[in-house]
Amino acid sequence: MSDSLEALRRQIAECATDDGDFYVACAETDERPAPLTGRRFPSEEAAEEAAQLARTYRSRLRETDPELPEHRFAVYEQSGNPLTIVSTRERTEEKRENGLPRTERSVTVSGDGEHEWLRMDNAPVVHVRQDGEPLPDDAVERQLDSKL
Repeated sequence: MSDSLEALRRQIAECATDDGDFYVACAETDERPAPLTGRRFPSEEAAEEAAQLARTYRSRLRETDPELPEHRFAVYEQSGNPLTIVSTRERTEEKRENGLPRTERSVTVSGDGEHEWLRMDNAPVVHVRQDGEPLPDDAVERQLDSKL
């Protein structure tokens, strides 16, 4: 088995490049477990091939370690402009039912562009993507309705 794992690692390495614009990560956590750690790919096709090879690699590893975490791999394009996230939490005058003070949380997400920013105050967190694809509006709406 170690020969086949090594061959899969080598194939993934052959797909990779030092300065590619694409990467493969877990769709839920953005984690890049072995054998994808630190790998970048020159095209979406190369990244898709690496994702399939990584699925096979981890499936073979799971034969000897059934507890190995499962990941749904998706291909992502690296953004040229990294996002900046600033989060603040402030106390309010109100108290919770348990007597602890209430807080308000604000999150601001911004990019390099002059008008690239988003600020949220006490907003619910919802999923807007699944398997690397945007969720339909009604799915996002149901999440918002259930958390308000």
